[in-house]
Amino acid sequence: MDINRIPLPGATQTSSLLNEDASWLLNQDGSKMVIGRQTTSSSPLPEHLGLNRLLINDDFPADAYYFTISLKYNDGSAVHQVTQTQTVRIDDAVDERSVYLRWIGLSGSRNYYRFVYNQEVSLDVQNATIIKNYVSDWENQDAIEDVVSKTAGQKMKVMAEDLSVADIKGLQSIKYSPKVQMLVNKNPVKWQTVVLNTATFSEYETLNGQAPFSVTFNLPSINIQTQ
Repeated sequence: MDINRIPLPGATQTSSLLNEDASWLLNQDGSKMVIGRQTTSSSPLPEHLGLNRLLINDDFPADAYYFTISLKYNDGSAVHQVTQTQTVRIDDAVDERSVYLRWIGLSGSRNYYRFVYNQEVSLDVQNATIIKNYVSDWENQDAIEDVVSKTAGQKMKVMAEDLSVADIKGLQSIKYSPKVQMLVNKNPVKWQTVVLNTATFSEYETLNGQAPFSVTFNLPSINIQTQ
């Protein structure tokens, strides 16, 4: 659909979620999801499949801003829809030094969001341990006070501008998620765990319906030398 959610020309596309050999195991053959069929699976269907990610691998036209998706199964005689039809927004933002975060949401699955607004990185240096020297030779004394050790760490503030209230409520779970990770390498994919600052967050004002969203997290501590 276009930016006004008007359907674009073209027919509905159907994609099989099973592996090419009809098994339900993830990351085998051309699978896009953990799923199973009792009649064709080589091993019994697990009692609880749990929550799983769905891979959408398609080339969308330049004027496409939304698409709809629903999951169905075919029992041989009829097609049955098992989920409500969901409308998904397409994120085509340019990857210009963006920050890609993932976290464990309220339902137990991982949520993903890419922050493409200008991000702030700050350096926090504190906890300096200082000792005072007894000076007996003022002419040759190096210092009256010596810094024995410090602690230092970087903080990053990620921001997104002009988000709707619905988007902000969807991002709220990142602030109380027990596990937040930042993408630090694309090939191979590597995630680094970060710790969000715990505080009371300002979310939005009710009048406009749009507001910026920001959150600050600690990057890995810097290992500095001691004197």
